[in-house]
Amino acid sequence: MTAPHDSDTPRGFAVIDGMSSMLHQLEKRVVAVEAAIATIETDRAVNEEKRKFMEARFNQIDRRLDKIDGHISRLVWLIIAAILGGFMSFVMQGNILNV
Repeated sequence: MTAPHDSDTPRGFAVIDGMSSMLHQLEKRVVAVEAAIATIETDRAVNEEKRKFMEARFNQIDRRLDKIDGHISRLVWLIIAAILGGFMSFVMQGNILNV
């Protein structure tokens, strides 16, 4: 591929101009690639921070659910104990056979 040139312009200068434009295009592409990489790295860093935040939130939710589970377990035991206590009180009064 040869660049058109005047008879006043030596062939070497035309080649240099072609190389210069090619280098300029390559430089533009490199800048575009660097910008894309910077954007990808920024997105990755933001996603990493979001992941850390979500992980902390899930850990906090897990702790709260464990506390709720413990409270429900105690409540169930209290209800069972109350039912057994009422049954034992009923049996101790002897009202079963005295209908």
